[in-house]
Parts: sequence; C-alpha cells; structure tokens
Amino acid sequence: MSCVLYETKLANHQIFLDIKNSLSEETNYKLRNLIELKDEILYVWNSVESCLFCLNVKHLDENEAETPYQKLHLVSPPAFAVERLMSSECGTRLCLWGSRGVTVVELPSRWGRSGLFDSGNQTVLCKSFSLDERLLYLAADIQRVHWHPKSMSHLLVLVSDNTMRLYNIALKAGPKLVRTFTVGHKPTGALGRTVLESLGDAAVDFTATVDSDHLLILTGNGDVYMMACEQDDKGSLNAPLKGPLSMYPSADDNYGAESCSILALGTLDSPTLVVIASAAGVLYHCLLLPDASEEAGDGYALYVVESVELNIAHTQNDNDMHNVYPVHLYRGPRGAYVCMHASGVHAVNLPLLRLIREYAAAIDTESDSILSAISQQPSSARHLLCTSGNRVTPPVGLAVTPAPLHTLLILCNSGEMLSRTLEPQELEEQLYKEMQLRNPALDQDDINNILKEQQKLSFTSIMQEVLAREASQPLLKLDKKEEPDPKECLEVLTEATVRLRAEYMSRQRRALDVITRKVAALRALAKQQEAWREDLQADITQVELQSAVLKEKRDYAEKFQDDMKYRCSAVFRSLRRGASSAAERRTLCELQAHARAARDAAAAVQQLKVNAARKSEELKRWEEEYQKKQTVLGRSHSDTISSILQQQTSKISTLIEETKLLKDQLGVA
Repeated sequence: MSCVLYETKLANHQIFLDIKNSLSEETNYKLRNLIELKDEILYVWNSVESCLFCLNVKHLDENEAETPYQKLHLVSPPAFAVERLMSSECGTRLCLWGSRGVTVVELPSRWGRSGLFDSGNQTVLCKSFSLDERLLYLAADIQRVHWHPKSMSHLLVLVSDNTMRLYNIALKAGPKLVRTFTVGHKPTGALGRTVLESLGDAAVDFTATVDSDHLLILTGNGDVYMMACEQDDKGSLNAPLKGPLSMYPSADDNYGAESCSILALGTLDSPTLVVIASAAGVLYHCLLLPDASEEAGDGYALYVVESVELNIAHTQNDNDMHNVYPVHLYRGPRGAYVCMHASGVHAVNLPLLRLIREYAAAIDTESDSILSAISQQPSSARHLLCTSGNRVTPPVGLAVTPAPLHTLLILCNSGEMLSRTLEPQELEEQLYKEMQLRNPALDQDDINNILKEQQKLSFTSIMQEVLAREASQPLLKLDKKEEPDPKECLEVLTEATVRLRAEYMSRQRRALDVITRKVAALRALAKQQEAWREDLQADITQVELQSAVLKEKRDYAEKFQDDMKYRCSAVFRSLRRGASSAAERRTLCELQAHARAARDAAAAVQQLKVNAARKSEELKRWEEEYQKKQTVLGRSHSDTISSILQQQTSKISTLIEETKLLKDQLGVA
C-alpha cells in the first residue's frame, strides 16, 4: 500500500468525519489510543454511540469508489471510559480498557470478496463481556493491560493495588480469574494506595521480554522487577518475583523518580533492549544481561547504555494533565519505537539494536570496531507531531501500518487523521506462542456460577459509586438570636461553595456524563434493534407468503395423492374378486391352446433330433464296417444307396423346416 492511500483516501474518509463528534465531547485529556490496525482492518472507538467503527483499508485501496465503514455494536457496552484498544495476535478479539474496567469483544467472521464482517452489513452485533466489573470499577484503578505473551486466550491486568490478575477469556462459561500475583507492597488502610503512589512504590507499567519468558514490571520510582511467566506440568503459573533489578552504572535518583512506561525490544539472537520512560520526557535505553555480581549467576541486571531527552513543550495550564502519565511507548519497525505524549508524537531511531545484533554475530577481530560504533552512533528522536498550544490536546490514536512501507497513523483530537513515514522500513514481527492454562480447581460448576455472578455490575451500583461523597456535610445550626458578622458569613458561604463544588457539583457532572454515555449507548442499540426488527418483520412477511404458496401446493399434492390411492384401491379390489370379461377368457383359452401346441411341437422336434442322431450314428457305423470289409459295390448298388440317402436327407430337411415353421408360429424358442 502506498502513502497516497493514507494521505488522501483514508484521511478524507467519512469515518473520521463521523468520529469527530465523539472526540469533541470528551473533556478528559488523559492519553488515549482509540484506534487499532490489525489484518488491514482499522478499528476506531466511538464513545458517543459506544460502538466500534471498522474500515477495510485493503478494500479501500483496491476500489476507486467510496468504501463504507461498518459499525460493530456490542451486546454489553463498557460502562467505563475507554482509553485503549488492543487487538489479539490472531485478530479475533479486541480488548477495550480504561482505568475503570476491561471489556473483551469477540469479532465476527469475515467472508466475501471484500473481506468484510458479516458479508458487509452496515451494522453488526458482536459478543462482548467485561472482566470483574465490580472489583475493577469500584475498588481499583487499572494501570496496564496486556495479552499474555504465551497464550492468545489470557489477559494480564495490572491493578493499582500492586497486583497482577490473569484472566482466561476463552471459556464457554465466561471469563475466569485464573490467578492473582502480588508485584509489590500491598496498600493498607484508607490512604494506603495514595502513600504507595507518593513514594513511587506502586507498579505503573509492565511488558514482556522478547523471548516471552519473563515480565518486566516498572514502579513509579524507577525500580524494575522481573517475573517468570513459565508454566509447570500442573498448569499453574510458576511466577516468583525477582528484584528490583540492579542498574549499572548506579545513580542517586535511580534514573528518574517519575517513571511511567517500559518497553522491551530486540530479537531472540541478541540481548533484550529495555526502554524506560520518565514523566519528564527522558528515555533510558538499558540492556538486560545476567548480573555478574551475583554468585548464583541466575540473576539479571539493567545496564544503562544511553539516554534520550524528548523536547516536550507543555502548556501553561498543566493542571489539565493531573494524574496522567505523559509518555506512552509503542513498538515500531525494527530499529525504532514511537512515543506519544501530551504535546504530540516522537519517533526514536535505535541504531543500537542493529549494532548489538552485529556484535553478537561478529568474530573476535570485529568486536572492537562494533563497540566503537555503538558509542559513535547514538539514538535520535524525531518530533513527528506537535499538539502543544493554549490547552492540552494530546493525540487520541496511534497505529503503525504493516510492511513494506511502515507508516504511522495519528488520530488528532480534532478528528483529523495524519500519516507520517517511519524509518527504518522493516517491522519486527513478534508472534505469540499459544499455550493453554488450566486450573482444575476453577473448573467446577459452582465456582463458575459464583464468578459469573460476581462479575455482574448494575447501573445503580455505578451511579451510587459516582455520587458517593468522601466527606460528610453536617447540618448548619445557628443561634437565631445572634446575628453572625459578615466575615463569618463569608467564611461559611465560601466553605459551603467549595464543598458544594467539590463534593456535589463535580459528582453531578460525572453522573451526567455516565448517564449521557449510557443513554447514548442504549439509544444506539435501540435504534439498531429497531432496524433489525424491521428486517425481521420483512423476513417474516416473506416467509408467510412462501408458506401460503407451499400450502396451496401441498393441498394440490394431497388431492392428487387421494385420487391415486382411490384408483389403486379399485384395481386391488378387482384383482381380489378375480372377475374377468369374456374377451379376457377367450384370449386366455387361445394362449393356453398355443402353449399346448408349442409343447407338442417341442416334443416332436426333440424326437426328430433323437432319430436324426441315431441315424447319423448308424450311418457312421455302416461306413466303418464297409471300409473294414473292403467290399466293392457295384454301380447299381451305389446308385441305390445314394438315392436312398438323398431321400432320407430331403425328408430330414423337410421335417426341420416344418419344425422351424411351427416354432415361429407358436413363438417357441
């Protein structure tokens, strides 16, 4: 696919004009990624209608005419604000997640020449389900969600209480919590989570290593922990937590106290390169190697090779980005990765990856030259998009197109789609290995029913959580005889106003947003259901007409069948009675006479054949005796014998012809 497709056809498509309204109504400026490109299908999340817009990019490239997009409505739309879209490796599922929940969408099948969902229908209903709605929505914040690196049917969810939850989403009974891992200190008390976040002990991100054998977990203070994701023979995860990993050379601030994102890059034939991003826009490139200081030799350490500082220009009103990690990392083509932040998008080129692969495959004489090249070719950051202005307007979507020409698709907050070419033009293809996780203890029907009930979350519970106040407001009782001075009145009024804004008005606005989102989703679903109902009614009418036609044909067939049955019954009755007409009796007598004549003629013919055979034997015997006697007959005797034989031969011929005539007349074979 050429750049012209992304710059003209895709950028001017109707899908981005329709998605613009949903982006303009969002007042939350957290970093989001609401697009996903998988198997040449572009998915875009519409928060107003609570549905997915999808467009077949390949079909758009091959057809000059306008290619319409499809709407994927969910059976169970998410009750939370969606912040990220994430496709599975096989492309059959989509994961929608935000800080308050996770929803998995089962994508329908694609067929037809265009490769569209449900043969190209404008709207398609998709199966969807949420993971632990009650816990994730009410009790914790989600930091990061990843597909399990060794299974396409499991999800890993990092929660703000320093736990990582593993879910199996491929079961017929619904999603199931397989196991919970503790990745740090558990918060205790009402302010436990706040204390962990302020001290930087809360886990903020995690990623899988290149070989998919370990998970690297990043905390806010820059510490990196390692957890194995192997499976033992019994099917339960064997995941001991190691760390924090040592970082060399050592630094007093541990290379930044506001770490926010982590990413692992590389190939299987070279060491893993770990990228750690801080909130200040500094990127640290580290090599994950065995720790030489440990005696056991099975530990790992991070060796910092270089750091890259991004040119991030924040706006004057930085309060809009409260509690938002400003840098997100995305895998790009081989030798590059992409950073998205509040002020735009950066692309970082990594010649270090290529040099590390060359160093791993080089001989001893070439090692020194490659090491010198590593120090002479530092990584470089390229500012692809700048969105800084009077207010915070970060990008809302980012996707990388497949080979051969890798293009970065960026969806702006205004609904405009931009495309930028990335270099190098080789994409590292990471394929996840499929592994089935089994836990016999969770396969019981009773436990499945309990988990299924616990996952349900009513809209009333959501509204109660939104409107719940953190501080109580006492009733104001003043002495009516004493008149308060203006200063006290101003203080009471100011405090009441602040409390009203903080504890009531803001929550009312949140409740309004939740209700608006729910109503919009229900209206969109109701509208689609009404269209489906009309289609079903038309199908019912068509079936009724076909049923009437078939009923008439059935009645005619039944009438014809009854007539045939009556005629057959009449024939059977006449045969059982044995009654026959005079012509039939005469014909029967003639047939019987001919049969008797045929039998007599056959007997006569048989007798003639016997006589002929006997005469032949006698003649043969006479000839033998005549030869033995050597008697010479006279001429008169010879003539007499010849005449007798001729007479016998003529008689036999006459009898044979008469016999054939009789056979022909009687029809005897």
